[in-house]
Amino acid sequence: MSYFFPHQTRKELRQRTVEDLERHYQVVCDIELRIITEIIDTVPLWETLFSIKREDGELDWGYDNWRDVYIKHNWTEVEDTKWYRRETKLIDEKQMTIGRGDLLPVNENEKWNDFEKVIDGVTYKNSYAEDQQQYWHWFWWYHNKDSFRKRLDLIRKASYDLDCLGHYTSLFIHEAFLIMIGVSPDNMDRKEFKNWLVGNITLDFEELDYPETKVDWFKQDYRDFKEWQILTRRFGNEENGLDIEIDTQDFIQWALKNGYIEEDTSHYRDGRKAPYEESFSKMLHKELLANDLIKECRQEDEWTWNIKPTNGANSFNYLGRLLALNRVPIKYWLPYEKHSVSWQNLQHYIVGVKNPQKHTTLPANAITIENIVKKLLEEHDERPFTEYRDLEE
Repeated sequence: MSYFFPHQTRKELRQRTVEDLERHYQVVCDIELRIITEIIDTVPLWETLFSIKREDGELDWGYDNWRDVYIKHNWTEVEDTKWYRRETKLIDEKQMTIGRGDLLPVNENEKWNDFEKVIDGVTYKNSYAEDQQQYWHWFWWYHNKDSFRKRLDLIRKASYDLDCLGHYTSLFIHEAFLIMIGVSPDNMDRKEFKNWLVGNITLDFEELDYPETKVDWFKQDYRDFKEWQILTRRFGNEENGLDIEIDTQDFIQWALKNGYIEEDTSHYRDGRKAPYEESFSKMLHKELLANDLIKECRQEDEWTWNIKPTNGANSFNYLGRLLALNRVPIKYWLPYEKHSVSWQNLQHYIVGVKNPQKHTTLPANAITIENIVKKLLEEHDERPFTEYRDLEE
C-alpha cells in the first residue's frame, strides 16, 4: 500500500513550513552578519587570521602562527601577559570567558602575550584566546547558515511521495517530524536532518542573548515545534530524544487517523466488478507474485504485469490462452459453450499490457506459466491432472 500527503492541504502546509524556515534562516544570516561586523571592528587582522592554515587534525591555530601574523603587521607585543590554564583569570585580573577550555596554555610556564597597536586613533589590544573565541563564534554561525540553506533547498525541492513508509519497518523520529510538517524525507539522507537538529541545540540563545531571536515566532530548535511535542508525547520522550525509532505501521495508523497522510486508493480494483470468484483471484495473485510475473501488490489492488525480457506481453498472452483452453476457473466457463479468451476479464486484475491478443510468441517462461495453470486446475477447481490440455495439442 502507498500513502501520500492530503491533496487539499499539502501545498499550503509545505509553503507554510518553507516560509517559517526561511524566516529562521534570515535570523541565522543576520546573526552571522552582526558577528562578522563586530569582528571587523575589533580584530583588524581578522582576514589574515581566519585564513591561517591549520595543521592536519588540529582544530585551532597554533599560538606561534597567530603571533607571527601580529609581528609581521608591526603590532607591539605586550610582554609577560601570561594566561593560566583553563578558565582562570589573566594576571591583570581581567575576566575572560572561554568557550573552549583547550584554547588555554597547557602549563603555567607557557606565555601567551597580547599585542597592541594604534590604528586611526583607536588603540587595539588583542589576545590569542579572544581571537580564537571570536573566530569560533563566527564560524559556528557561518557553518550553520550554509547547512541551513542547503537543507532548506532540500525542503523546497522535496517530492510529495512517501515511499519511505513502504521501504522501512521503522522511521527515525525526525523523519516522522518532517512528514508532519509536509516534507517528504524520501530523497534525503536518513541521517541528514538528525545532524541538522543536533547542530541547532549547541548554543543557548537565552544565555548568549541574541537580540535577533527575541521575536514571538522564533523557535530555538526543533523542540519548540508543536509537531515535535505531539510526536514525543505519542511515540517517545525527551530522554530518548533523536534516537527514538517509530514502528512504521504504528505511525501510519496514527497519521491516517489524524489526517497527516492519506491512503493511496488509485490502484484499487472495484471488487464489485470482479469477473472471477475471490477464492480463485487470491490463488492466482499468490502464484503470479511467487513467480515474479506481477509486481509487488495486494490482492485487492490492480496487479501490474512484470514486463521483463522473460516476462513480457507474450507471457501474459500465453497465460490467458492456457486458462481459456483449460476452462480455469471452471465456474466461469460454465456452460461449456464459452471457449474464447476474455482479455477484458483478465485486465480487470492485471494492467500494464496493451493489446495482449497480438503477442502470440511462445514465451521463455512457458513452463512456469503451464505449472501455474496446472496448479490452479488441480487445487482450485479440484480437477484431475489428466484434464490439463496443452496449447500445442
